[in-house]
Amino acid sequence: MKCLLMGGSGEVGGAVARALVASDACAGLTLLGRRAVASLEGEPKVAQVVVDTDADDFEEVVRSTAEGHDVAISCLGIGSGTARMSEAQLLAVEVHLLGRYARGCKAAGIEVFELLTAVGVKTAWADSRIKAFRVMGKKLATVQEVGFEKLAVFEPGMIVGNAHTPRWLAFFTAAIPDALGWGNIHQDQLAQAFVAHLTKRAPTQTEPVVHYGNKAMKALIAE
Repeated sequence: MKCLLMGGSGEVGGAVARALVASDACAGLTLLGRRAVASLEGEPKVAQVVVDTDADDFEEVVRSTAEGHDVAISCLGIGSGTARMSEAQLLAVEVHLLGRYARGCKAAGIEVFELLTAVGVKTAWADSRIKAFRVMGKKLATVQEVGFEKLAVFEPGMIVGNAHTPRWLAFFTAAIPDALGWGNIHQDQLAQAFVAHLTKRAPTQTEPVVHYGNKAMKALIAE
């Protein structure tokens, strides 16, 4: 399969890109983003397309780039510093940019989409009184509204092995059971789950949306 990934310059996105490159199931990977990922330059499986995400024609650029791909993946996210950002700034990336990317992929004929969110996210959160919850609820709702035939939503708890996660915090969350969703998952495990869904579940997925928390992702990898 041929995969398109946006957000590959981030911590989790980079891990997903490496996992895809290492998988025999991925015949080619196109990274779409504001800047090239230096660590993947020269990799035979990888093509990098640097784009102006603020351009008026960005959605059309996504559509033309996405043609011929089987899967689209989004690991878009702000990372650290979200508490200091306004809601408008968060929405610009987490919702509006993501929406343009998703719609461009759909217009190109892609029907399998993988989305990185966070533990417990629901579309109902879009009406929350809490800023971060509102943004994440709108993020999920935006992609669901695009209407992909097969959408997989990854909802990690505390992501460890990640530069944005303080070690002291990961130490405390390590005691939380996977069944509760808020515990630890290594970013490499998260990346492996993205690939495992494509190889083990997506071919036979019948429901339009499937969700993976920590427990489900680790079980998927172990199959």
